Amino acid sequence: MRKEYTNDDVYDFLAKECRHSPELWEKFGEGILSHVKDVDFWDSLSEHLDCLRVCNECRKPMIVGYVVNGCDTYCSDECMHKRLSGQEYKELYDDGNGDTYWTVWYEDSITYKR
Repeated sequence: MRKEYTNDDVYDFLAKECRHSPELWEKFGEGILSHVKDVDFWDSLSEHLDCLRVCNECRKPMIVGYVVNGCDTYCSDECMHKRLSGQEYKELYDDGNGDTYWTVWYEDSITYKR
């Protein structure tokens, strides 16, 4: 059964993911909740887990969100709209033909309920 996650669940989700890998658990697992505001920690962990990104605006970890121009990531409408307007997003999205979109980074384990 698939669980529906939001970015509010990211800390619990990541702790569970790290438990599946002894190497990740040793390096990151027990410290996840103690690093809630540690940007360097999240950047380091995101290099090891494909399901994790870090928001370009608020610098919080995320497992669902927006990709803009194929590289910038945002966890929410609020963060994305600090950098570009809704109209700019629509133009970059280009009816699904652009490199700008909303996504879930770990579809096998996560579904997202809007």
